[in-house]
Amino acid sequence: MPPTILSIGLQSRLAMTRLMTRLGLREHYILLPMAVIVGCVTAAAAVAFHMLINRIRDLLYQWHDEHFLYGHGVWLLILLPAAGGLAVGLMSTYVLRAREGHGIVDVMESVIRNRGFTRPVSAIEKILTSAITIGSGGSAGAEGPIVQIGAGIASGVGTLFHVARAHMPVLIACGSAAGISAIFNSPIGGVLFTLEVILLDFSIRAFTPVVLASVIANVSTRGILRVIDPNTRHQAIFVLPESAMRSVTEMSWAGVLPLLLLGVLCGGVGVALTRLMYITDERFHAMRLPRAVRPAIGGAVLGLLGVVYVVVFGWLMLHQPKPIGFHDYPMPAFFGDGYGAVQRLFADDFYSTFHTLPLLALLAFLCMAKILGTCLTLGSGGSGGVIAPSLFLGATTGALLGVVLGKLHAAGGMPPGFFAIIGMGAVLAAVVHGPLSSILILFEVTDQRNIILPAMLACVAATGAARLLFPDSIYTLTLRRRGVRLGTGADLTILRRIILEQVRLEPAATLPATAPAEQLLQLTTATGVTDFVITDEDGDYCGMVVAADLHNAVLDREAIPLLLAGDLMRTGLPCVKTTDDLASVLETFSQYEVAKLPVCLSQTPGHVIGLVSRRALMDQYHRALQS
Repeated sequence: MPPTILSIGLQSRLAMTRLMTRLGLREHYILLPMAVIVGCVTAAAAVAFHMLINRIRDLLYQWHDEHFLYGHGVWLLILLPAAGGLAVGLMSTYVLRAREGHGIVDVMESVIRNRGFTRPVSAIEKILTSAITIGSGGSAGAEGPIVQIGAGIASGVGTLFHVARAHMPVLIACGSAAGISAIFNSPIGGVLFTLEVILLDFSIRAFTPVVLASVIANVSTRGILRVIDPNTRHQAIFVLPESAMRSVTEMSWAGVLPLLLLGVLCGGVGVALTRLMYITDERFHAMRLPRAVRPAIGGAVLGLLGVVYVVVFGWLMLHQPKPIGFHDYPMPAFFGDGYGAVQRLFADDFYSTFHTLPLLALLAFLCMAKILGTCLTLGSGGSGGVIAPSLFLGATTGALLGVVLGKLHAAGGMPPGFFAIIGMGAVLAAVVHGPLSSILILFEVTDQRNIILPAMLACVAATGAARLLFPDSIYTLTLRRRGVRLGTGADLTILRRIILEQVRLEPAATLPATAPAEQLLQLTTATGVTDFVITDEDGDYCGMVVAADLHNAVLDREAIPLLLAGDLMRTGLPCVKTTDDLASVLETFSQYEVAKLPVCLSQTPGHVIGLVSRRALMDQYHRALQS
């Protein structure tokens, strides 16, 4: 940014800080006005992003007649995603130099490694590349990119106002929540998704500004849309038909088992998406092809799936252009975000259009095609998110199970459309390992209170099944491949649960305080030991000599014959007990610049039984994380 603007931003932040100090507010309350700014700007970016996606989609898929696109011009279903992928590949490689894939992982990595700092220009990059990917037919969603867009805006606001480094992760979380709130009309879900998946912090200090940004973004989005079109009505993304909700007014025992089965099945589908995404990404990166070309290949293969879908399930099965009407969704069902196709799965008349076996075949194909299409789009380098594909997969998986259970008279009185609704939240929970945010996002995108209780059961079951099958979410898997281990609020609990006696100790080299210092150097030369426990006349611990102390002594060799071990030892270094937990031992390590600490029994505090190293402590901690 220009120095003049940065200077104005700094002066403004200092003025706000002084005002808050006079009002008796703490320093972190400076994030509240920042959250308002982030919410407003992110709302404007979200509206522009959404309109750009729709504009590209309409331009490519609705400029010609339905019968041409799904008739003699069916080859365009291959050309359009491939061309969109090529455009994204060229822009990412040679113009924007943006990172491939879905942006939530990048935001999580920036919070962990860079205290939330990201390039503000990444917001513009994501708007362009993601709009082209989704608008041209790439199987991805807008919700992942909007998180990175919001994070980029928040990082720019933080840079402008010289926000303290410690406050940046929370400000980035404000941008992420604002993005989901604006694009998804889900202010509560945006807050919970950000706190549960990205920030991993539910403290009041983080909660307050994130909520404020989410609310402001939602209100601003509604206002902007009303300015653009005074007749517009900002409503839930999915409008549920009465037929899907009529038979489910309250949760009953008859529905428990089918919903648990739905959760387990959705957990497996979520794991399939996560694992196949990893495999596809590896295969594309192993190709000896320019990076710019890979998204085009992914788009072309996706287009081939689209042609198979049209020929088999449209021309041959129904003798019509495609199973889901052009007016409902102009693209093939699994292209783009697929929301129009998902909407059709809620209605009873959709299931009466087909015989049972063709219907099951169609739903199974849509589920598999969406998994493959999403992996091809994002694994090849396309830009987009996995939330919308997860909702699509949940709807098709739920509808498939609902039809099967209905034929077996084991659906508990719930229609296939209702299984499709609950399945959306269940697969999302399995993919991101965020059951709480998934439940609330599902509630807000449908605006139906009756789904909360069934969604709670299915989402928790899906998350549990997914964790049992594969420990990583789609985000943590990518982070682990980048060398980032994601901590959680449970990490400190694990450290406090493990006591030191569970950690492997090293034998202690013990010398009396009256031993010549030259003996320490001789032992170091002979054995390689650099840490020595020093004892008093009674054999009790009184200090340690570590490698740094020996190094300082060597600098003055002439004085060594005159020194004793007691002259070199550190007397203030405490002896930790076998009953201490790892959290307290880590705290002791942080206070002293040593690689090892002496360990004693609680019954005999002066008798050293061994040494514990930082490495041994962290090895035990990582084993506990993996268990």
